[in-house]
Amino acid sequence: MDPVQYSRPLMHALKEWAVAVEALERGETALVVRKGGIREKAFAVPKTRFLFFKGYEHQRADQLKFAYHGLLRSIPERRDDGPVIFTSFAEVYGAYEVSEAEELEALDPHHVWTHQYAESRLKWRPKKPLTVLVLRTYLLPEPVEFEYRAEYGGCKSWIELEEAVSTAGSRPVLEDTAFEELVRPTLGALEGLAPAPVGR
Repeated sequence: MDPVQYSRPLMHALKEWAVAVEALERGETALVVRKGGIREKAFAVPKTRFLFFKGYEHQRADQLKFAYHGLLRSIPERRDDGPVIFTSFAEVYGAYEVSEAEELEALDPHHVWTHQYAESRLKWRPKKPLTVLVLRTYLLPEPVEFEYRAEYGGCKSWIELEEAVSTAGSRPVLEDTAFEELVRPTLGALEGLAPAPVGR
């Protein structure tokens, strides 16, 4: 990543379960599977880099693989309308569209959700594809806390912040070689799928 781009402040954030963000921050996965919120006609990726906006209230153990149940239990119980704490951001390494159950099944080893839950997302609004994001995650040098605002609420994927978060001093969760080893099997499973559009 270009050092100038790397240190640029961020004002966009993706809402994601806190347990999934924690797995990304630990370097256990690089995959996020999304179809958008109820308020959105479709899921789109407006930026190549964005913060993670952690969600707590809708996390469910029965929608996570058993291997991540302990991680879920380790996360403090918080309300989604409490102070917003940012600890990491992501860079889009790849973005793909999944429309068939067989394509999704091939990705099952690479994400945190149960196959049943991921498949339910595929079947919801069946005319719209799932978007699969391969993300490289970076840790902020220290947590950044913002006051919660009403416009952050609701079932939507993207949040535009009132104030930018500096990314200076951040570091990648995994070094280059380790990250490439993590995503190589994922990219193999995604090979041949249609690319999903990503903004700048």
